[in-house]
Amino acid sequence: MEYWTEGNRAFAFWDEDEYFYPATIITIEGDDIFIRFDTGEEEWTDADYLEEFQVEVDEEVECKSAQDNLYYDVIVLSVDGERVEVEYEDETTEWTTLSRLRFFMDEI
Repeated sequence: MEYWTEGNRAFAFWDEDEYFYPATIITIEGDDIFIRFDTGEEEWTDADYLEEFQVEVDEEVECKSAQDNLYYDVIVLSVDGERVEVEYEDETTEWTTLSRLRFFMDEI
């Protein structure tokens, strides 16, 4: 996305563990962007640390399981708006939402 606006959803980089998590853009002041992660944490960042709030079929991400609320490696099987069908390593599948996903990027 070339530009961001207040209220946009995004995946935002969190320094604590170097993953991108779901967040909402609260305020934009010049190049500084104030975000609120879905966990309630808030911080200032810039566009280099934001990714579009979407995933693609066959993308490998991590999903917070509905069973135990722990993150597991998954592959995206299908996408329907913010609903996402994922497959776990044991080949079980579940429908979840973008807000339960995170991903790691080697290069920022």
